[in-house]
Amino acid sequence: MFSHPIIRFVFYPLVCIFTYGCNVVPREMKTAERLMETEPDSALQILKHLPPLLYASGSSKALYGLLLARALDKNMLPLKPDTLLDFSLEYYLNRHDHLHSAACYLYKGRMVQYVHQYVKASHLYLSGLDEALTAKDEVLMGRINFDMGSINGEQGDYAQAREKYRSAYTCFMHAGFQPQAFYALLNIGRTYSAAKDYKNALLYYRSLSKQAKDSLQRGALLQEVGLNFYKSQQVDSALFYFRRVIHYPFIGNNRAIRYQHLADLYFDLNQPDSAYFYAKNAFTYKPNIRTQRECYRILVNCVSAKGDLKVLKRYMMNYQDCNDSVRKIDAQTKGSILESMHILNKQVIATKNNGIVIFVLFILVILGSVFFHFRRIHRYNFDKHLLEESNLKLIISYRKEVIRIRSQALFQKMEEVKLKQTAERKKASFAEKERLDLQLYKDLLYMNDIDCFYHEMDKVLYNLPSKLHSRYPALTHKEICWCCFQLLQLPTTDIYLLLDYKLGSLTKMKQRLVQKTGVSGVNQLYDFLDTILAEEIEENNLLL
Repeated sequence: MFSHPIIRFVFYPLVCIFTYGCNVVPREMKTAERLMETEPDSALQILKHLPPLLYASGSSKALYGLLLARALDKNMLPLKPDTLLDFSLEYYLNRHDHLHSAACYLYKGRMVQYVHQYVKASHLYLSGLDEALTAKDEVLMGRINFDMGSINGEQGDYAQAREKYRSAYTCFMHAGFQPQAFYALLNIGRTYSAAKDYKNALLYYRSLSKQAKDSLQRGALLQEVGLNFYKSQQVDSALFYFRRVIHYPFIGNNRAIRYQHLADLYFDLNQPDSAYFYAKNAFTYKPNIRTQRECYRILVNCVSAKGDLKVLKRYMMNYQDCNDSVRKIDAQTKGSILESMHILNKQVIATKNNGIVIFVLFILVILGSVFFHFRRIHRYNFDKHLLEESNLKLIISYRKEVIRIRSQALFQKMEEVKLKQTAERKKASFAEKERLDLQLYKDLLYMNDIDCFYHEMDKVLYNLPSKLHSRYPALTHKEICWCCFQLLQLPTTDIYLLLDYKLGSLTKMKQRLVQKTGVSGVNQLYDFLDTILAEEIEENNLLL
């Protein structure tokens, strides 16, 4: 068909030109990729003005979707759901391109992390980390570990967050990314401060002072030092650092965080006008939901002192909305649990894939020398014991996750009832809303009938109240209720409401509980409850 010389002369060059055009990356995209780290704003402008015809082919379209997501993230612009990035991920996964697949997972993870969907983000990051490990890309491994550490820190899993930040630091140092390595170390110090280990946090921050290379890094470090002093109730030192850092350049919502904590400090110093000014102006700098909640709390306190009821009602409603949002965020499954499940699934898959090899090795061992027979039996029993211990730990984690899901179902029922009470709650005062919440809890938990309440808690918490009654008869009804509420992960503010306690009263109740149960301190009460739960599993051999 193509034997004629003229046809071959015309047709073959056209095929070559078409193939070349479908596979070569446009020059503008290469330029944008080259400018991504140093001039991300220029890279974004190039990508936005790139004609669609230039990235019509599969490879160019996939790269364009990834570069656009990367440029938006570099410029701190919203990463909205984008079919282009979905196409890019599918394209690179189908071609086993681990490097680009890992990058796609990273930005899809950030897309959902920024809207506080931590479960989805964790799954995406774990898949991305697998791809990055296969590609052996230090930068991507560092970024994914850093983001996973951020989720762990938000969820209060500080030891796991510390481990992720250390992994990120190692990867960034190997890749020569000093700024990212610095912020990884800074966040390790932040985990100590969040865990109330203020002394170690301060020592860690001081060790970083020589590593801060520019005003952005110095400002971030001074901000964390000030926060650490404030949390440890060293007011003068905190005020010194907050005033010093307030005009430093900032990234993201750091200026809002500085304003919020400065407002908190001024309110503690009985300067409500200054507190109101900084809390109000914090909203100018895009605060996250937790910072918004704290700012509204300060504004409520400031306005309450002035007696402006109209403004107070508005701020109180805003505070309640933010508090409800934070509660939903905190109710999500922890990233550390998802990672354990991810690792377990990988082990199961690896075991299935290596089944034949394991079988052959087993036959070879059986045919081996009789000399090692008893040693093998001993080793087998030892491994079986370790496996049982590992399975028990996994079952305990599973039980606690079941309790969390049941607690979440309780909150869901409350939200449904609150939705039906929307009209009534809009007109209600803060005290009336508290009364409605209290009645709602009493109805759902059967708190007006002690026997029903204990029966329900025995079902939900695997006989915890019965255990406490039989072992510690001196415990009061409120003390047992607190134990139940703690395992149900009820918010502290709701526990105050249900037990009709003030801050000091609840603290004293915990101290009495320590004396009656014989634990070494208040912080050990939570481990004590976990131990009771574990013993219930061991004694009854309950697997589900």
